[in-house]
Parts: sequence; structure tokens; C-alpha cells
Amino acid sequence: MGSWSAAGVANQSVTVLAGIQNAVGDGVKILYAKGANITNDKGIVDFLNLYEEAVKIDPRSPQAMIDEAVQAAKQADVVVAVVGESQGMAHEASSRTNITIPQSQRDLITALKATGKPLVLVLMNGRPLALVKEDQQADAILETWFAGTEGGNAIADVLFGDYNPSGKLPISFPRSVGQIPVYYSHLNTGRPYNPEKPNKYTSRYFDEANGPLYPFGYGLSYTTFTVSDVTLSSPTMQRDGKVTASVEVTNTGKREGATVIQMYLQDVTASMSRPVKQLKGFEKITLKPGESKTVSFPIDIEALKFWNQQMKYDAEPGKFNVFIGVDSARVKQGSFELL
Repeated sequence: MGSWSAAGVANQSVTVLAGIQNAVGDGVKILYAKGANITNDKGIVDFLNLYEEAVKIDPRSPQAMIDEAVQAAKQADVVVAVVGESQGMAHEASSRTNITIPQSQRDLITALKATGKPLVLVLMNGRPLALVKEDQQADAILETWFAGTEGGNAIADVLFGDYNPSGKLPISFPRSVGQIPVYYSHLNTGRPYNPEKPNKYTSRYFDEANGPLYPFGYGLSYTTFTVSDVTLSSPTMQRDGKVTASVEVTNTGKREGATVIQMYLQDVTASMSRPVKQLKGFEKITLKPGESKTVSFPIDIEALKFWNQQMKYDAEPGKFNVFIGVDSARVKQGSFELL
């Protein structure tokens, strides 16, 4: 249920297993195995259970639980593995320093992947986790956070396609703990990395990509969308005027779906360092297969202002870049000048 679920009653909540059973009824055989303890670290378990039994530990050996899960997986058409952290691992006054999935579960995922069966990970967590390996192993990952008392039913609706998801991440997911802090609105460096023009003097990691694994605003659905180039109503803007930035969005998939179109701005040259982009507008749209819609964002002087060195909230003349897309990374770009 997650942190601050003080009034929640765990045994009255719908688990993922129960949600799947509710969704399929008697027509589908569901095979279940625990697979792994949430962690095999006794110190962490003792801390989580300090005030109450928050996590239950299976006394069997880790390998015995994995073997049971693998045998079930070999008989299945699709494997759904529910993994992540307990609420106490990302909680008020308690957090793990490691941001990967606990090793007991990573070992399970590796064993399930080796069966060759399609592998869907249902992720439960209260913070971003580093999922580079899991991203490569899984055929799909469903981020559910701590889903609450009806979480099992809602998750089953998504897994079986009764609901087409359209959620977007409110935070970036790092590739590694060494990449933190990682956020979309960071300030530029004196030597920013350009993947098209590599240079040994630019700011970059040599063992991982510079960007996050999943950027701010990221989220997939059971359909796909394309976004056209950005069209601006004018190449310049007066202080008392407006510029409208527009794109055409098309549902290129085979089913109806929704997405959130996001508009970011960048003040290219200012008297103070400004973020590489800032979210300034968004609109959620629903499109049928093959349907297109024009999405427009009016930009006025208020969207361009910031607190300057004189502690005045103002906008400065110059070039502004406009980015519009389905997340903070996959964007189309335009620009205009504030006069």
C-alpha cells in the first residue's frame, strides 16, 4: 500500500495474484510461486520488522524458491514477476542506499529470463530504481509504484489490455546510483556532450550513456504516436504579445489510446544560467487508430520569466528554444526570439 497508508488494512487489499485471478476467471490456469524473498539481507529484514512484521521471509533456501518458480514458468505461456521494494525500503526515515532491485529478486529475474518465456515485470516501488539489466531482460515493465488497496485489479486491467495505460513518469530513472542527481531540467555545462560530435573534453560518462534510463515524462501504451515538426505562429515575439507553438499528433497504432503531449522551453542566452529545458505546458489527448489532432501551446511573457540577479522576476530578450514531444527526451524543436 505504500508509506502513509495508515488506515490501510493489508489483508483487505487486492494482491496482483488475486487481481489476475479475478480478471481471467476459471478459463485460464494460473500458476503461482513465491520465487524469492524481497531480500535475503538479514540486517535489512530485521530493520523492516523492527516495530511490526512488515515483510514475511520464506525459510526455504533462495535456490529452492527460484527452482519452484522456474518450473512454473516452464509450464506457462507468459511469466509475470512482481518485483521491487517494500514500503520500508523507501520510507520516511528509512531508505536503502542501493537503488537496484534487491539481489534476491535479480537472481530470480535472471532465472526466469533463461526459460525463454515472455517476461513481464510488475514493478512496485516508492522511488526510481536503477533497472538497466532488468530493462534488457524484460519484454515489458509495468511501473505501479505502491498501488493501494485495489492495486491488484487495476494492474490486471492493464496486463490483459482492458485498460490502455497512458501514465507518464514524474521523475527521471537513473541508470546507476553514480548518475544521481539526474533530472531533465539541469543546468548546462561549459562543455556539453554531443553524441553526434564526440570529444574527449566534453562532460560525459565512459561506462554509461549520459541520459537517464527513462526520462521525465516517459511512458508507453498499447499504441504508438508520432509528433510532427514544431510550427510557430511567428519567429519573433513582443513582450506584450504571444507565440503559439503547434504540432500534429497521430495515433499510428492499432487501438485507441491517450498520451500526454509536453511542451518545454529553453532560454538559450540569459544573464544567469538557465535549465536546458523546463516543462511549461502539457495536454492529454485521446486518439483513435489513424486519427490526428493539432495540439497548440500559447506562449506569453510569463512563460519566459525567471528570478534574475536583482531578484526581479522578468524575461530577457533573446532566443528561446521550444521542444514538444511525448516525453522530455523524444521531442521536436523550434525557436523564436523575444524582442
